[in-house]
This record gives sequence, C-alpha cells and structure tokens, in this order.
Amino acid sequence: MIRKKVFLFILLLLAVVSFLAFAEGKKEEKVKLKVAIMSAHGMSDSAQAIAEKFNEKYGPGITVEVTPIGFDILLDKMLTDFSTHSGTFDVYSVGYHWIGTVGKYLYDLEEIRQKYPDIVDPEYDYEDFPKILWDTYATYQGENIGLPFVDGALTLFYRKDLTENPEYKAKFKEKYGYDLKMPGPGDENLTYQQLYDISEFFTNGVKWRDGEQFGISVPAASGDPLLSTYACFFGYYRRSPEGIKAFGEVNPDYGDYFTNDGRTAFNPEISDLGVKALNDYLNLGKFSPNPINLDWITSSEPFRSGITAMFIGWGGYWPSINAPDSPVHGKIAVSLMPMPHLGGWNVAINKDTKYPREAYMYIQMLTSKDNCKYLFMEFNETPTRISTMVDHELNADNPDLWVMAPALEKISVRPKLSILPKLEHSMGIILGKAWTGESKPREALLECAKEWDSIIKSMKE
Repeated sequence: MIRKKVFLFILLLLAVVSFLAFAEGKKEEKVKLKVAIMSAHGMSDSAQAIAEKFNEKYGPGITVEVTPIGFDILLDKMLTDFSTHSGTFDVYSVGYHWIGTVGKYLYDLEEIRQKYPDIVDPEYDYEDFPKILWDTYATYQGENIGLPFVDGALTLFYRKDLTENPEYKAKFKEKYGYDLKMPGPGDENLTYQQLYDISEFFTNGVKWRDGEQFGISVPAASGDPLLSTYACFFGYYRRSPEGIKAFGEVNPDYGDYFTNDGRTAFNPEISDLGVKALNDYLNLGKFSPNPINLDWITSSEPFRSGITAMFIGWGGYWPSINAPDSPVHGKIAVSLMPMPHLGGWNVAINKDTKYPREAYMYIQMLTSKDNCKYLFMEFNETPTRISTMVDHELNADNPDLWVMAPALEKISVRPKLSILPKLEHSMGIILGKAWTGESKPREALLECAKEWDSIIKSMKE
C-alpha cells in the first residue's frame, strides 16, 4: 500500500513538473510574423519601417520580418502559398485587381476584431478612408478582407513652364477660343475635348523644343495599361447620368466595365457609349509617341526626357519624374484627368496564418492615421487617409498631393473578379486591333464584348 502511494506521488510530481515546463515553454514562445510586400514604389520600405516600430514596441515576444517581392511574381507566390495551405507568409500586400482571384483565401478581419477586441485601436478611425477605397480595397463579397495601404489614381502630369508661358497661352486662346488653364485645387476636371485640344496644340500648334515633340504620352500596351487607361475614357461616360440610366449603378465587385447585372457594358448593342470612349482614346493617341508600345514605365520616359508636354500615369511616379537628375525637374505639375482610374493596394491576412491576432496588430499599425502621414513624408507613399491627403502643411510642401482627394470623388474602377487576367488578355488582343487599324472601333468592341460575356458565363457555371 505504501509503495502504491509513493508511486502515485511520483507520478503526480512528474505531471506537475511537466506542466510547469510546458507552461514555461508556452510563456517563452515567440511569434514571428512573415510579411510579403510588393517591392516597388517604396511599399516594402514602408512596411519595413513600420515593422521596426512594431518590433520595438512588441518584441522580442512578437516580431515582424518583411520580404520584398517583385510585382511580376507576387501573385504567383500568393496563389502557391494559398492553394497548398503552406502558410509561407502571414500577411500580404494585395493589388485590388487581384482580390477576385485571392479574396477567398483572406481572413475576414471583422472575425479577428470580434475575437480579440482588446487589440482594436479605438483611434483607428475607419471613416478617415474615402468610401471608394474602403469599398474597393477593403471589401469583397461583403467581407472586410484587408485594410487600405497604398492609394493609386491615374494622374495627368504636365509641363507648367509650357502651359503657363504667356506667348503659348495667347496662341492657344486665339486658336481654340478659350484660356489654356490646367485645373488646380477647387477647379472642375478637364473635359476630354479640352485634353484633346491641349495635346493637339503642344504637338503641332507651337514649336516649344528642338526636334520631335508630342502633346501627351498615352499608354495603350496590351495588359493593364490598356485595360486601365480605356477605363478612364469609358468610365467618363459610364458614370454620367446617361451611363447610369443605360447600365445601372456601378457594382464595386464588377467595376465600370459591367452593367449592374453583370453584362459587358461597352457592348455597342447595349449602348454606343463604349464606341464614343474608344474613339476618344484613339483620337488622343494621335498626339502621343506610339501608344500601343507604351506601358506604365515606357510612357513616363518621353515626358521625363522632355519630349512630351503631358503624361497619363500613376501619381506615385512623381518622385522619379521630378527627381533632381530629371531633365524636367522643377518644370512639372499635376492635374486631374477628366476621369481618373483607381489602382492601389491593401494589406491582408492569410487565412492559414497561425497568428491572426498578431497579424492584425501589425496591419493596423501599418495603416493607422499617424503612420499614413509618416510614410508619405518619409517615402512619398501615396496615402489612403483623407487626413493626409488634405493636410495643409503637406500640401504646401508637396505639389503632387492635392489631386488625390478630388480624384477619388469621380473615378473609375476595374473588376474584382477571378477571371480578370482572362478579360485583360482578351481586351489587349482585340482592342489592340483598333489601335493598329485592323478593326474599326465598333467591330473591335463587339468582338471583345462577346468574348467577355463568354468568360463571365464560364465563371458563373
């Protein structure tokens, strides 16, 4: 009997020792978050800067490791990680045009907030995000799948030394009957007719440089440049009273290219607005170096080198175009497109993460009001917060900032659909024929709409 009691005591002692050792081990367990951020435009630098702040505040118990990944391979890495459930990264930066492809793999952040209310920052201020950014970057099929991280809107860059030249202004007024004036804060956007006139004028209406000169750089290369730039032209009509009447209100998941009930809106059999928009795009291209060869980078080069008077590009290009070594440094300004187009990124949490609580703490810090302003000041990272966009001191020191808030009041968006790459590929091939003259605009749009409707049908089946 005594031996049995001794034996049970020893077992109990061992159990207690084991439990204490386990508890101590759990206490000392460290969380290391792995974060994958697109490497361009200062995004990964921004993520790293906030990771250092985060690690200082929460380390060594919780730390963040940021891995920069190039745009061309980031989506493939995400899809491999998600489909294999390997949990390679806990957090990703996600282009909003990829949300339809990866949205089902992303955590509903409201679940995390409900489960861990103690980590929710009461000063975060969701209302400080423009509604269109929340609807586009942060929401998919009714769930909050990310937090807005980096804004992006197609912007009109221009040579202020040309548009403000008194001699050129007088000649422009004589030829077109109205003043040459680029919209500034509080002004109405240009119309496409005005943009056409200004582009024509600085192509052949006045000699402003030795050698070849163009009024504008217009990107139309197959892929995202064509898809996004045509959206500027089509969205101009799509969001007009006539467009809303013809197509219904814009569905945030389907974007401007579709009717409210999911049909291809630029189909000439529904309305002629798509043809008007494509003709506007093609006509403006007459005053650009060969648009079909221009992507986002190559279309900025003629402007930066001083060959074109204007350039349609992402606002984030300002630092490189206006850099001290740029031939147009100090000569440029930005204005509003007649209808801008929305780009941009969120930060989202992998559903397979083991650390949803800690991951949310990091993305919340990365996208806070204070850090949005800090990242713009430090890295010129395009802000997603209204408070940063309209900050008086920042606007005084950064002449490219003022366009951001008004651009979001009237802007087109692309589809957030899993079949977006197929739509993009199809448009590149078919509308490319309109640029080369192989197809008339109406014929090209009919062919493209037929193929898009087929792609959409296959998605729904």
